[in-house]
Amino acid sequence: MTSTSIEAYKQINNNGTVGQQANEILNFLKFKGIPMTNKEIQKSTGLEISSVSGRVNDLKKHGKVVVVGKRPCEITGNTATVVQPIKL
Repeated sequence: MTSTSIEAYKQINNNGTVGQQANEILNFLKFKGIPMTNKEIQKSTGLEISSVSGRVNDLKKHGKVVVVGKRPCEITGNTATVVQPIKL
């Protein structure tokens, strides 16, 4: 596990908030306004896919994003789940 992952995990567990990468992903999804796959998020943000996957899981766990279905990924062509921010 990378030190970034460990730091994000500690921050979430210590105060219930998401870390900087998770906030970056959440803000990006809000800006785009469309459901996206992890790979699409990765390509657009430049983050590592492992970071995107981990942070999206953190966001789901904390009720910030939700899976809204599956569709072919625009990057890979494979069927993948898509997430979008929770609308408040």
